[in-house]
Amino acid sequence: MSLPPPVTGTPVPLRRRSVSGPLRIGVLVSATGANLNTLLGMREEHPGEFEVSLVASHGERVKALDVARGAGVEAWTGDFDRYCGTASAARDQHARARYRTRAREWHDGLDARLADWERHNGELDLIVLAYHRWVEGRLLERYRGRMINQHPADLSVLSETGGRAFIGKDPVRLAMAAGRPATRTSCFLVDETQDGGAVLAMGPEVPVGGRRPTTEDAWQQELEQKSRSDRPCLRWAVQAFAADRLALGDGTHPDGSRVVLVDGRPTPLGGRRLTEEASA
Repeated sequence: MSLPPPVTGTPVPLRRRSVSGPLRIGVLVSATGANLNTLLGMREEHPGEFEVSLVASHGERVKALDVARGAGVEAWTGDFDRYCGTASAARDQHARARYRTRAREWHDGLDARLADWERHNGELDLIVLAYHRWVEGRLLERYRGRMINQHPADLSVLSETGGRAFIGKDPVRLAMAAGRPATRTSCFLVDETQDGGAVLAMGPEVPVGGRRPTTEDAWQQELEQKSRSDRPCLRWAVQAFAADRLALGDGTHPDGSRVVLVDGRPTPLGGRRLTEEASA
C-alpha cells in the first residue's frame, strides 16, 4: 500500500447542503434495493440524523421501488430503455453516439425534475447510486462532490498501464480470475470517468476461499460481499459525509484520482480501508 501524495493546497470539503436536521439522501436504483435497505436501516436507527427523501429509477418494474414505497418514501419510475434503447444494442459508432446523446438527454430530464422537486421540498444533501446506467450532463454537475457509488471491487488495484484493474462489468469474477485472494467493495465519488472517481472508503475484505472464477461462484462471492463489505462501506461513507469528515486534497494518485482526506489527513489510494472488526 503506497503512501498518499502530500497535500499542498487548500482542501475542498465534501459538505452537506442543509445546515441542520437529518442528512437528506436521494437514491437512484436499478435492482433489488440492497443499498437502499442499508440506508433505510440507518434512518430507523438514527431518525434525526439520516433521511431517505426520494428514490428514482431508470425503469418501471424495479424491486427497489417497491422497497421504497413500503418504507413510505416517494418513488419515481423511469422510461430510460424506451427513450434511449440499450447499450448492448448499440453496436456501431453511430449507434453508440446516438445512445450516449439520448442517455444524456434522459438524465438532463431527470435533473430538471429533481431541480423542481428540490424547489418545493428542499435540497438533497447526497445522492447514492445503486444504478446500472452511466450518469452524465447536468445531473452529474448538480451533484458533483455529493454523488457516490458502490463498486464491487478493490479500486486501489492498478493494471500494468496504471489504470484501475477491475472496473466496469463483472469485476468480482475478473478479480477472482486474476488470482486475488479476497474481494471487497469500494465507495467512490462519481465523476465523468468510468469508475475512476476519488475513492472514499473500501469495505472489509471477503476471502475467496475455494471459489473459482466461474459465473456461479463469482455470483456467490458477490452475494457474500454485499453483506460483509458493501453494507459497512456504504454506512461508513454516508456517516463520514454527514459529519463533514471528508475533503479532497490537491494531490493525485498514480491513477489520476484525487487524494481523499479523512479528518484532514490524506489517505492512500482506496481511501479509508475498513476491517470487519472496525465496522462491527
